[in-house]
Amino acid sequence: MRLKTYLSMLFIAGAAPYDVSYPARAWATLLDLDKPDTKGARRVNEAVSWLESNEFVTVANNPGQPSRVTLLNERGKGEKYQLPGEVYNKLRNKEGEEVAKSNRYIKIPPEFWTSGWLSALSTPAVSMYLVILCAQTRNEVSEVWFSPDQAKKLYSLSADTRSRGLAELRDSGLVTVRRRALSNDVFDVQRFRNAYTLDIDRLSESASIPVS
Repeated sequence: MRLKTYLSMLFIAGAAPYDVSYPARAWATLLDLDKPDTKGARRVNEAVSWLESNEFVTVANNPGQPSRVTLLNERGKGEKYQLPGEVYNKLRNKEGEEVAKSNRYIKIPPEFWTSGWLSALSTPAVSMYLVILCAQTRNEVSEVWFSPDQAKKLYSLSADTRSRGLAELRDSGLVTVRRRALSNDVFDVQRFRNAYTLDIDRLSESASIPVS
């Protein structure tokens, strides 16, 4: 819920002054939460409170009106929000690629929101989608793989989150999974790993996840 709420705010507040002022029920409706006027709105408020406490946003109360939420840097350090592309380009031009690479970023296609995927997918699935998108973008490859240990070390994701998220992405058609041999040597013990490829075209279709 926290991740989905923050991603939605990043999508909507993408221009200066990087703030939004909508009632909680509007966010709950956008995220397709159950009972958006009551239970859903409470879930949104809880998510926003957590984001504020962990310095991802600031919240200014506005009596009689929805609170104004202003984005902070995605690192959660309370720093002023700046567009990732601008930060990266400034550092690259001033300090060089080696210094700038720690600020490399990914672009989430707008269809992730407009086709309903953000609201349809579970938080584990959204998390794993971002992980795969990040890995493909960073390494400039179409196919990626990572072990449970890597998911935990690099992204602080549990084995359960990884497995459930990947299964949901596969079932929804957003990810293709292929079994790849670790070695082509016929004398080696035959071992395999799963390799994952995002189907970007699937994002343009209405979100649907088969019930297993």
